[in-house]
Amino acid sequence: MQQIAECKLECEIGRGAYGKVYLAVMPDGERVAVKICQREDIGDERYQRELRGAKLYRLIPPQEGLVRMRNLVEKDWGFYTIMDLADDEFGGSPGSPEAYRPKTLASVIKGEKALPLKECVKLAIALAKGLAALQRHHLLHRDIKPGNVLYVKGKPVLSDPGLVVEESASVSTVGTPEYIPPERKFTAAASHIYSLGLTLKAASFGRQVEDLDKGPAMEADTGEACFPAWWRILNKAADPVPSQRYQSAKALLKDVEMLRLRMVASSVCRSWMLYAAMALLLPLVGVYIYRFSRERDRLTSALETASRELDAASRERKRLEPEIKRVKKFEDVRKRLDDMSAKDPLAWSWFKGSYFCRTDESYMQKLKRAEEKDPAIAAKMRGIIETLQKIDKKGEENNRRIKALQEEAATGQGAAEKYNQAEMLSRANAKLVQAWLSHVEQFTLLEDEVKAKE
Repeated sequence: MQQIAECKLECEIGRGAYGKVYLAVMPDGERVAVKICQREDIGDERYQRELRGAKLYRLIPPQEGLVRMRNLVEKDWGFYTIMDLADDEFGGSPGSPEAYRPKTLASVIKGEKALPLKECVKLAIALAKGLAALQRHHLLHRDIKPGNVLYVKGKPVLSDPGLVVEESASVSTVGTPEYIPPERKFTAAASHIYSLGLTLKAASFGRQVEDLDKGPAMEADTGEACFPAWWRILNKAADPVPSQRYQSAKALLKDVEMLRLRMVASSVCRSWMLYAAMALLLPLVGVYIYRFSRERDRLTSALETASRELDAASRERKRLEPEIKRVKKFEDVRKRLDDMSAKDPLAWSWFKGSYFCRTDESYMQKLKRAEEKDPAIAAKMRGIIETLQKIDKKGEENNRRIKALQEEAATGQGAAEKYNQAEMLSRANAKLVQAWLSHVEQFTLLEDEVKAKE
């Protein structure tokens, strides 16, 4: 440790199977992270693997979405790397080194539950750019998970570069078991895109990886108009079948950036169309005033005010003309996107199984136990079960309708309109899932109340 001359180690802030991470101070006072890997601690085979990954990562120029490695130094006892320090989990620069906790995506999810859709899209773009940089160098990152996504100066980056390997050499299942793809090995770009898809789902759904099949939690930003499109992107990234996933980070990045464009276009349309409508309505004030111009003595002051407002409205309308044209371009882009989705056979597959809730026999068993203990509460529980069954029935009806629309679209007539109808049904199913989860929570509270009385 005495041979680390570039900086002064203050305290240990992390420890893993391949080494320890320290908070350190550079000569100019800047804080950095230093990862130390000693050969005698981890064994020669694992040491050589970690060293090779660090050397490969060192060759990549600084890139958005990847933590910056400032230096890599080999010593007799091992090697160490100097990297940018993650932000403090509690904000700002730590007052004392012992109080520092690195801010990771895992800690953000734990504190905030589900992230807003806008933040999720920014997160996806940053991490996809980082993966694209690795893929340009024919490298894979074998341990993508929320705990390995750091925030440096407020921006998310992938960390733990020691697990980076060449695509041709990557056949190991090294990584976190829950995020390893079903094929059980990392051999192509689609393998770690699966891990990224689960990471983004955890951030967006507000659930642990083992509960992702339950769909978005109550805190998820499912009310956003673009959430169904985001859901389809996540499902494609984390598809169990490798051939159905995105085959490159560049392809994933393209879809996410197009989604962001749709979100911006929608926001601009709502804002500027409102301003345009106001500017067009103001001239009616002049017509109204003109009809009462004969009452000159009483309306003179009002006419002068209206004249000034009309002039201002005319100037505002001229000022908004470029923005209105810009909004029209956004509308044209959105229409082309809808047409492309209707012609893409994969698009219809995203609607399959869009409603996944089901009220099984276990609820009736819980109801029978409650009827023996407290009939009054049991009556409320029965009403909730009936509501859940109605929601299930509606969700299944929507799924059947989506399938019928898909068959109708196969004829090639009105495909875009049928696709839009299917998307509306998919959004309705998302709301049904929210309602189903809300009633299940009420049912659980009543069940707990019966147990408490017992």
